[in-house]
Amino acid sequence: MRKLDRYLINTVGSMIVLAAVGIVGILSIFTFLEQIEDLQNNYDVYAILMFCFYSMPRMFYESIPYAALIGCLSGLGLLAGNSELVVMRAAGVSTWAISLSALKPTLVLVIFGLFVGEYFLPDIERIARNDRIKALSDESQITPKFGLWYREGNVYMHFDEVGQGVLGGVSHYYFDDENRMTTSLYAARAVFHDVREDEQYWLMEDVIVTDIMLSRGSTETRHLTSLRWDTGLEPDLLRTEILVQPERMSIGELNTKIQYLQAQGLNSRKFELGYWQKVLQPVATIALVFVAISFIFGPLRESTMGVRIVTGLVIGIVFKFSQDLLSPASLVFGFHPLIAIGLPILVCLGFGYILLRRAG
Repeated sequence: MRKLDRYLINTVGSMIVLAAVGIVGILSIFTFLEQIEDLQNNYDVYAILMFCFYSMPRMFYESIPYAALIGCLSGLGLLAGNSELVVMRAAGVSTWAISLSALKPTLVLVIFGLFVGEYFLPDIERIARNDRIKALSDESQITPKFGLWYREGNVYMHFDEVGQGVLGGVSHYYFDDENRMTTSLYAARAVFHDVREDEQYWLMEDVIVTDIMLSRGSTETRHLTSLRWDTGLEPDLLRTEILVQPERMSIGELNTKIQYLQAQGLNSRKFELGYWQKVLQPVATIALVFVAISFIFGPLRESTMGVRIVTGLVIGIVFKFSQDLLSPASLVFGFHPLIAIGLPILVCLGFGYILLRRAG
């Protein structure tokens, strides 16, 4: 049984790897063709190739469920085409034992994907985005063209430049409970000081504070050499703003972002969707593989390899379309993001279980 287990793992695992390489290769070509339209300034062919190279971890991470689906369909389909599955079952090996062996390489892929998504993907995505912005704008700053806006309670902030622990051109606008601006502040620079875990602050330099006297209809301006700014806005949290898209952040970054937004009374639904999508990606991968296994023992038992691959693509497209349809619906209609991400997964698991049980 151990030799049989290893044989199944090697066959299915090799097909999953081939499927992952194929999907990443196709996505890389599409990305290159898409980026080639933006040739300008220092964003030349070499910069585009580097952008595609840095984007490969994200492509790999996003393709894991579909690579596992197609790889499992191809691997088990190859064994079914050679009547090896029939021999295994005739020898007394149950359908569930074969399914468990086929799931093992998928679990390895899922664990590796989680490692890439948590520890490599966010930083590499920042490098790709930052290098692209620099090359397109021919400037050294990595912030958007018109700076970065942020809100903390009744304070609206704007930063001309965002660096690692350094902010340039810091503007604060303070509003009262009646949405009237009471104070404005501008600092040429702000430097983050991490004294210890319970004492972290920004030190603003060359500060101009303007107090608006609403009752008198006048203003009063003060010039300060430096000013301490105590806030929950840390450099790591600001770095996540460079990415913007929740799917390009790690689970830890998303969790921190959600907690911060909720503490400020801001809408965090978009980031909750990204959080649950990443948390449930391993379950989604297993659910799709479960459907693939049930199809091999059921409707696709005697189909050709081409039919199996096309079937895998169709299942993957329908699954992604379902999640992409439910995700914005949860933002519009207000139901929990977990439902939007989890419902297609539950449907796949239930459908796969029914087919596999019928196959015996």
